[in-house]
Amino acid sequence: MNAAAPVGANDRLMLVIPCYNEAMRLDCGALDAALRGMAWLDLCLVDDGSTDATADVLRSVERTWLGRVSVLTLPNNCGKAEAVRQGLLFASAQRNLCGFWDADFSAPLSEVAALRGTLEAAATVEWVWGIRLRSLGRRVERRASRHYLGRAFATVTSIMLGLPSYDTQCGAKLFRVSPLLLEILSEPFTSRWIFDVEMLARADALLGHAGDTSVEEVVREQPLAVWQHRAGSKVRPMDFFWALRELVRVRRERGRWTRTLPSSSTQRLG
Repeated sequence: MNAAAPVGANDRLMLVIPCYNEAMRLDCGALDAALRGMAWLDLCLVDDGSTDATADVLRSVERTWLGRVSVLTLPNNCGKAEAVRQGLLFASAQRNLCGFWDADFSAPLSEVAALRGTLEAAATVEWVWGIRLRSLGRRVERRASRHYLGRAFATVTSIMLGLPSYDTQCGAKLFRVSPLLLEILSEPFTSRWIFDVEMLARADALLGHAGDTSVEEVVREQPLAVWQHRAGSKVRPMDFFWALRELVRVRRERGRWTRTLPSSSTQRLG
């Protein structure tokens, strides 16, 4: 299969930001700064059936940045997984690069450029996922309880799926738009909490069935330079156990994704 088209310096990227009742928390100043500083960046702000003034806030940003910000409104609260999926479907129909980012900006939007740079430099990499790796020279600040639960979940995920992933749940991810991504987005996720893992499992099944490349070649985990815990997270400690239940289901259903993509595609699967 042919290699994916290279990413040029001027190729535009549409970043999906799912929002549910974020009227009081969304940092519009950070959005403005990112759009001013990255001329190739566009935003898709997804209002996931919010019951507060989120819709008004998002429309205000859209009016300010007409042509660079699109608001996608879901009539009912569907959950983050479906909000991200709908946003990525919208973005992938308009750009050859897309991604999603958590609305709390624990990972500042300045990190988008570094992840995009990897897609530009590495032609074989299709997905770049930010990870929270605390080390010298990086400012990664997490609550101890979240860190240890996250490491435990990542370890279990690696064992159950057979993939050496360090941090699947960091909300900072970019993608090339490709047949692989579109196939993965073609069906709603079965997971509410760990759709990131489900995307990885679907990719592993599809690529493994095609046999010409592996998920390890297509996906790159890249340490973020900055990540800071933000108050107001909708994730609770007990959700860790729901995530484990979903992980079992993802592993069970992975085999259903071992089907090929259309042979008429001129791009590689990844």
